[in-house]
Amino acid sequence: MVASKHDAAALDTLDSLIGQVRAAILAALDQELQPLDMTAAQYVIIVKLAGSRSESMAALCKTLSYDPGAMTRMIDRLERKGLVTRLRPLDNRRSVMLELTEAGLRMYPKLTECVAQVIRRFLAGFAQDEISELKRLLQKLLANA
Repeated sequence: MVASKHDAAALDTLDSLIGQVRAAILAALDQELQPLDMTAAQYVIIVKLAGSRSESMAALCKTLSYDPGAMTRMIDRLERKGLVTRLRPLDNRRSVMLELTEAGLRMYPKLTECVAQVIRRFLAGFAQDEISELKRLLQKLLANA
């Protein structure tokens, strides 16, 4: 709860800064991933699928807070690129499971290197203790979500 007008202004500024940082990182990621014909949104899907053997499309939508229609279009593009495949379990034909293909698994380290480049650029000039403190504060922010 906001205690004063000053606190409200500080929260508005914080909200704006968080939004600006997010937008700047996504724009930088899109630019860095462009030579690989990938976007930041597609990268997030690849990373999520790389961390599991397979994932249902519904669960992925929920986890990533993506609209099902938008998710379908992104998966269509990733499938055309040969990076993702859709599977229908025999015991539940209404469900759609997603897996990375061999090409998707090979693409994953290239994508993570692009992302690491962007993060290094954003953290340029930060001391190691500042990076640790930023990480700690962001984790605390997420814990309060």
